[in-house]
Amino acid sequence: MFCLVLAENTIEDLYGALEEGKNYTDLFELRLDYLEKIDKDSLEGILKAPYRFICTVRAKEEGGKREISPFQRWEILEFCGNKGAYLIDVEWKSLFFGKYKTLIKKSPLFPKKILFSYHNFEGTPSLKVLKVLLKRASLEGVKWFKITTLVKDFSEALELLGLISYGRDLGMEILAFGMGEVGKLSRVLCLLAGSPFTYVFSPKGRPLAPGQLDIVSAKNLYETLRNV
Repeated sequence: MFCLVLAENTIEDLYGALEEGKNYTDLFELRLDYLEKIDKDSLEGILKAPYRFICTVRAKEEGGKREISPFQRWEILEFCGNKGAYLIDVEWKSLFFGKYKTLIKKSPLFPKKILFSYHNFEGTPSLKVLKVLLKRASLEGVKWFKITTLVKDFSEALELLGLISYGRDLGMEILAFGMGEVGKLSRVLCLLAGSPFTYVFSPKGRPLAPGQLDIVSAKNLYETLRNV
């Protein structure tokens, strides 16, 4: 339900963050684009740990730490998926609709192990546009989809939450919430609206996206809202 984002510079630091994080959850996002060196043998060791991992190599234009080519990103993600990752995160814009679309769709990881993600750091497209996006994803055979956009008022955040049931009616698991200060509450409300999990950071860590909550605050807020 709460996915703890781990963004460390070394494998050793990643192990340390995992050791601390296991006190809060068993679901982790590994932001591999933060690693100074991505070593497959070391990654395989991490993935053998008894937790669920979402592996992400974020493109720089979508908030990634550094420049990594689309081919390298897919190669790393496919490796992680084959070595037991719970999900791998593939960007809808910068990877799936590039020249690797056919390659990704032919992968045995598609669609059950691939979480397709759409980010918009500038604003929130109209509800009609976002529904068309989900409809297209459904027609492509997608089973997991994340939409997160910068929201400027809470009505936009509510529209994002409404996409969760819309996407489920299309046969997909949907994560949808707003970024920014206005979107903070939607990061927890999305769980009550049907999202399978939401992203948080360690109490000793830092937010990796605008408006992201630490796991303790998010859990407390969730319990409060659930009991209203």
